Amino acid sequence: MKTLIVSLTALFSFAAAAGAEQWQVLGTRPMGMGGAFVAVAQGPIAQYWNPAGLVKTSANVSGMEIPVGAMAEFTGGIVKNASEIGDMADQLNAIQTAQETGGAITPQQAADFVKTMSLLSDMNKPGKGILVEANGGVNFKFSKVALSVNNFTSVGANPFIDVNNLNLGSTGNSIFTTGTGGSLNDAAYTTAANELEAALDSLDTTTTESVYNLFCGGGQCDGSITDNDTLAIALANYADSQNISPEEVSQAAALIAQYADSAAPVLAGALSGGSYTDNTSNLTLDAASFVEVAAGYAWNMDKYLSGLSLGANLKMVNGRIATSTFEFMSNSETGDAFDDMLEDAKSSWAPAADLGLLWNVNAKYPGVPFRPRIGIVGRNLNSPKFDRPDTVGGTYTLDRQVRLGLAFNPLNFWTLAADVDLTKNDTAVDGFKSRQLALGTEINVFNRKAFNIPLRAGIMKNIAESDSELAYTLGTGLNLLFMHLDVSGVISSEKTTLDDNDIPTKVGVAVSFGLLF
Repeated sequence: MKTLIVSLTALFSFAAAAGAEQWQVLGTRPMGMGGAFVAVAQGPIAQYWNPAGLVKTSANVSGMEIPVGAMAEFTGGIVKNASEIGDMADQLNAIQTAQETGGAITPQQAADFVKTMSLLSDMNKPGKGILVEANGGVNFKFSKVALSVNNFTSVGANPFIDVNNLNLGSTGNSIFTTGTGGSLNDAAYTTAANELEAALDSLDTTTTESVYNLFCGGGQCDGSITDNDTLAIALANYADSQNISPEEVSQAAALIAQYADSAAPVLAGALSGGSYTDNTSNLTLDAASFVEVAAGYAWNMDKYLSGLSLGANLKMVNGRIATSTFEFMSNSETGDAFDDMLEDAKSSWAPAADLGLLWNVNAKYPGVPFRPRIGIVGRNLNSPKFDRPDTVGGTYTLDRQVRLGLAFNPLNFWTLAADVDLTKNDTAVDGFKSRQLALGTEINVFNRKAFNIPLRAGIMKNIAESDSELAYTLGTGLNLLFMHLDVSGVISSEKTTLDDNDIPTKVGVAVSFGLLF
């Protein structure tokens, strides 16, 4: 037993600190239980969750199961950023119109311009994107043997905002009218103008006055406006002429100051960079689809430790890797980007192996309450590699994943389970890590082999991301004789705003059909 434990510990210890894919939730029963199934692992999908769960017991069913699931997640607050930038569009259009017609802008429009620069910078922070995952397949179990064909697909949408090529360029017209940069007659507006000047000065990381040069460089302002001081006076003068109160001017100054630190590098880059017509902002789609053809088997290890089982999968994995970049500031067509992505996708095969342990504690210690079980599984232990598209080059590594699970049965019809990833896994969204903690429960209303209605609930949390919120899961089904129909769903507690509508940042659904006996 000591040799066995040492060998398995050494094997699992090679688990990488990061992986190319997060652990996907395959099957309705696991999803309904929050994604906690490593120590519960029963039936045909036990091969995926923990092949040691294939061991033959009176309660472990054989048969066929067809699971299908999908999940989408908005990461890093990307929807909020995009929505806020969209909300700023009218203000940015007003600035562009003022440059084209020789009109004027309000202090609030200037403040919104600064805020938008900050939001653009924020869009480039790691971990922002959209993650879409789908899985499904056919799983068979006969006694301690399992055969399966499952697909696991993930697509990451990764934004890049070019914050250097943002220069509005010279239009030959002037913002503000003659004399607006001269002086102020009202004390309240003078105070507000001083606040504006201080806010504008806080944007300057060098001696270059960023906002003044962006608004007024190339003769785009009246000759009386020569620096941040006279620009602030012009903004306050125009506010006065439009019956905009000094308090509103002060609020605009406060907004500029609020976003100064994050906006300053963008403004400096815009000054030194090229025109917005040369902007290379883009959305990159990274996709990976893996088809696993697997054979699994479980061994009873009672001679080493009562209640211990060991399971393994040998797999051939087909990896289809694709990537495409859509430059939305250019004239390229979205359809072309998707066509190129499909045409350039690269497919290759590689072998892989999984290994799992499952221990029924009561087999060794009958007096322990609630029938505890402990499971651990390592997937893709050899970290198989797949070819990337020729346009990218290199290889894509499907790094190993290790997951630990606990399960209890306080009553015959009641199951409690918990899982945690022991590896921190990369995802298809650059910089977004995944390490899932899952808790779940299942209550069988009738708990008969011929007829049962399972009720499932759970929670999951990504403990790799500090700002991750809980996601809640629910599931149910109908078990009639040998036929099983089940459905489950997941929805996050965190909401984001899209077109003035609150939507969850994470949502998923799974359905399955099984013939189990």
